[in-house]
Amino acid sequence: MLLAVFYFTFARNPLGLNALHSIPYLKYLGHFLLYFTVCLVFIFDYAKARLPHHSKINQEIGIAVATGVLSLIMEIAKMHRFGFNYDLNNVYAASFGSLLAFAFYHFWLLHPFRHYLYHSIQHHWRYQHRRKKK
Repeated sequence: MLLAVFYFTFARNPLGLNALHSIPYLKYLGHFLLYFTVCLVFIFDYAKARLPHHSKINQEIGIAVATGVLSLIMEIAKMHRFGFNYDLNNVYAASFGSLLAFAFYHFWLLHPFRHYLYHSIQHHWRYQHRRKKK
C-alpha cells in the first residue's frame, strides 16, 4: 500500500492522462481518495490484528493522524527532492481524507466488519484450543 502512495505522490503523471490537468481541483480529490483508502486499509489491518478483542479508539485516531502526517512528509519530500511546488491544500485534502476514513470506519463499518471477521476466524487454527471439549 505504501508503494502505491509513493508512486502516486512522486510520479509526475501517474495515470498517463494529460487531459486530467485541465480539470480543476482533481488533484485534491486524488489526494483525498488516496489517503482515505490508505487510512482505511491501515485501520482494517489493525482491527483484524486485534481480534477477538476490540480495537481502541485512540489507536485508530493515531493511525488517522499518522497517515495525515505521512501526507505532510510526502509533500516536503517532493519539494526538496524533486523541486515541485509545495501545496498545503494537498496536505489538507489528504488529512481530511484520513480523518473521514476514521469516522467512516468507526461510525459505520466497525460492527459489521467485526461481526463478519469474528465469525470467520472462530474456525481458525489459532482459536481451536479455546473450543476443545474435555
